[in-house]
Amino acid sequence: MPEIQLAGTRVQAGTHQVVHVPVAHDLTGPVTIPTHVVAGAHDGPTLLLLSMLHGNEWFSALILRELVARLDPATLRGAVLAVPVANPVAFLTDSRCILDNADEPDANRTFGGPYQWLSNQVTRAIADHLMRQSHAIIDYHVGGWGATMADVSYVTDFTRADVSSQSRAMALAYGFPVVHCLTIHSGLRGPRTSLGYAGEQFGIPGIVAEVGGLGWGVAREAEWIEQNLTGTVGVMRHLGMLDGEVPSLSRYLEVHDYWRVGPKAGGYLEPLVDLDRQLTEVAPGELMARIVDPQTFAVVDEVRCPGRGVLFYACRAHMVRPGGWAYGVASLEDGRTRWVTA
Repeated sequence: MPEIQLAGTRVQAGTHQVVHVPVAHDLTGPVTIPTHVVAGAHDGPTLLLLSMLHGNEWFSALILRELVARLDPATLRGAVLAVPVANPVAFLTDSRCILDNADEPDANRTFGGPYQWLSNQVTRAIADHLMRQSHAIIDYHVGGWGATMADVSYVTDFTRADVSSQSRAMALAYGFPVVHCLTIHSGLRGPRTSLGYAGEQFGIPGIVAEVGGLGWGVAREAEWIEQNLTGTVGVMRHLGMLDGEVPSLSRYLEVHDYWRVGPKAGGYLEPLVDLDRQLTEVAPGELMARIVDPQTFAVVDEVRCPGRGVLFYACRAHMVRPGGWAYGVASLEDGRTRWVTA
């Protein structure tokens, strides 16, 4: 395997090194993206692992910490570019988006932007320095504090059909029982997300791993870390980077349309449907949570399921603002979302 060159730094084959990818100069000095380069001793593809494009989703940095500790460059085929904190500016304020006056504050909606907002410069640095020399990508997104996510997503409608099919194979290799089929040319997630941009601009297949969350206790969160490690290793085996058997799914939920079910009012979210109901059906109109005013203690909102579906994003009791993250329900009403048996 030849050496890896990143941001003017050479990383020799068979070694692990942290390289600081330059982004911009802010009021307090340089902004960089520290990237762990694990350069394998043998030829193979380069896998880009992105964590924390949203600055409050720091759980995924723990996944990469453990993964990098377990990887052995001497036995690795290819290279891993692992980015624990892809958006250091938002991480500094523990916020999902960068807190400035940008027209485009969400870094995972601004790839390819022509402006000089920090969100544009962060994503430009990722694209120019990291995506350009990668062959596949995993972008990790997890629930913020009090919420959890539970799916592995891939894009179904890339201009190149082979990129979509390769992405689907990666999603199945992750071995998680919820596979979310995204479109980038319509709907919320578009071609300016990490996955959309990598696939359309560079022909790079990829997945979004959304497994886990914050505020659920050490034991449960440790289980989620292991699930993500198993999934990432499964993808690396699928790509030929590591020896071993690729996990196979005997049954999984294939999600197409889904509802983000959240509160209209802010307050204390008191769940009636919790993590124990994950991957079970919820009924139209079912009461999922109450929102209680933290000052008057009055119930100010009721969160109800908009239709028949399967719960896959869940939450615990926590304070929310209007529109805050609560539930994700896969719609069973259009006939596309279904359980698939191998």
